[in-house]
Amino acid sequence: MTGSLEVEGQDRVQRVNAVLEEESLDALVCALPSNVLMLSGYWPVVAASIAVATKDGIALLVPEDEMDLAGHSWAREIWTYRPGSLSRQLDTATAMSAALKEMARKLSLGSARIGHEVASTYEGSSYSATFRFQDRLPEMLAEVFEGRGVTTVGSAVQRLRFTLTPYEVDRVRCGSSLLAGAFVEARGAIQAGAREPDISTMCAATFERAGLANHGVQRAGAFSWCMSGPNSAKAGGAFARTTNREIAAGDLVLLHCNPYIDGYFGDVTRTYSLGEPTSRVREMFEAILLSRDSALSSLGPGIRAADVDRAARKVLEQRGFGDNFTHGVGHSLGFSVISAEYPPRLNPTSPDVLEVGCTVNIEPAIYVEGFGGIRHCDAVTITATGYELLTPFDSEMNRLVVD
Repeated sequence: MTGSLEVEGQDRVQRVNAVLEEESLDALVCALPSNVLMLSGYWPVVAASIAVATKDGIALLVPEDEMDLAGHSWAREIWTYRPGSLSRQLDTATAMSAALKEMARKLSLGSARIGHEVASTYEGSSYSATFRFQDRLPEMLAEVFEGRGVTTVGSAVQRLRFTLTPYEVDRVRCGSSLLAGAFVEARGAIQAGAREPDISTMCAATFERAGLANHGVQRAGAFSWCMSGPNSAKAGGAFARTTNREIAAGDLVLLHCNPYIDGYFGDVTRTYSLGEPTSRVREMFEAILLSRDSALSSLGPGIRAADVDRAARKVLEQRGFGDNFTHGVGHSLGFSVISAEYPPRLNPTSPDVLEVGCTVNIEPAIYVEGFGGIRHCDAVTITATGYELLTPFDSEMNRLVVD
């Protein structure tokens, strides 16, 4: 554990201790990579790690070959295990269970009251293939702790994720800032004859180079998609998809990117017109920027998330585009990436109320099937006096027209 990270993690550890006290728990156990990150500051690579939080601090159980990376965390203790080898065939869950039992013994948790996460959600990808054993976790914990006092505490974990600490906000801020340069590079590559992958891969590669060049960053990357012409209208669906479509003069070109710095995710979208836009496109773009401004001006602690959505949606309805805005105006960032499930949720029916540290995106959009779509997505964090824009891109970055 580095000294600076130990200091940065104190705020998070204090929040975890408060939840342990509120829930009358001796320990909180999490296995989802984003929750392991939330507890310990370490983002598991292949998702075969466990974090155990007690009043004495955070302990990690990680595969042997992740020890070097896991050392860059605020965990007080780190145990390792070997999933298997050529001479010792052993499935990962079994190996973890044996190691967790020994870990629990050394932490004196044999008869403790243990809380664990409820895992049914979208999860940011940490590697090309990751291990999922949430269905085994209750069984593992019941065996390790001999069935005593093991309970689910999904609402407690949600409370812990609801707001970010200053350090965690800074990781999102760092990723968002570095992404500005990647968007400049990608925007410069938009021209007639270019194809969608030319733009999306340039954005992702530029960000990864910039992220890994930063002192102290262990892992950086970006999921990036380019959707042009009629394809840009499909960005309002459940997922984005870059195709091999060739970009032509007059096209709308929507570029969406989710950058991450050591597991903390951001979310940015910009849409460009290749060449002089039509009056219809200008009307759409102006409506979206007004909707964005309305949403931003409504942000602050104590504000209902549904009211932020309403502020943005009302503008688009007044401009005649209400039916073309098909999703909520925002969702949480940091531990989650493209998930409308984790609070705070910014949609018409959200029950959430914003607090200092809530970190979300604001993404008003207009999607016209068969024609095209425009979305403008910023990252913000709630402060005591309102909000901080984490994507303060200059006017050139926000300009619609690509010559």
